[in-house]
Amino acid sequence: MPGKDKELSREEDYRDFEERNIDDGWPYADKGQKGADSANGAYGEASGRDANSGFRVDGVDEDGNENPLKDSLRPGMINRDDSDELEAKVAENLENIPDVDVSGIEVHADGHVVTLEGEVETIGMARKVELAALAVDGVHHVRNKIETTGVDSHIPTDD
Repeated sequence: MPGKDKELSREEDYRDFEERNIDDGWPYADKGQKGADSANGAYGEASGRDANSGFRVDGVDEDGNENPLKDSLRPGMINRDDSDELEAKVAENLENIPDVDVSGIEVHADGHVVTLEGEVETIGMARKVELAALAVDGVHHVRNKIETTGVDSHIPTDD
């Protein structure tokens, strides 16, 4: 072997194997040295580092029913005042969209769901309106019922 000054004889190489009898079990102690404080405990021993204290159940009545959530996503669980406030926020945000006439767009909120109805000229404008409504804090879903009229709808007929 490179780097070794002296080759060991076969007898010297296997001397360690003769001194310990592996048939009697693992020759090394499971615990660390008596004076040293080891981070590893014996095999199967619970470590003191487990931060999970289990689970706890709170807010349950005698029948096992939990208290309802304060702000559920179901429309019936949200105050009508909150929906009106959300409608006002969405309408205000829609007014900030450049090049889009939002006077023909109606906004309805039911919980966290906003419904947009009305007409705009192009599909791109309809998408801008939808994204602006979705950008408002508290809106989780937008139902876009906006119809497109087409750019040339304002041109008078030849009649």
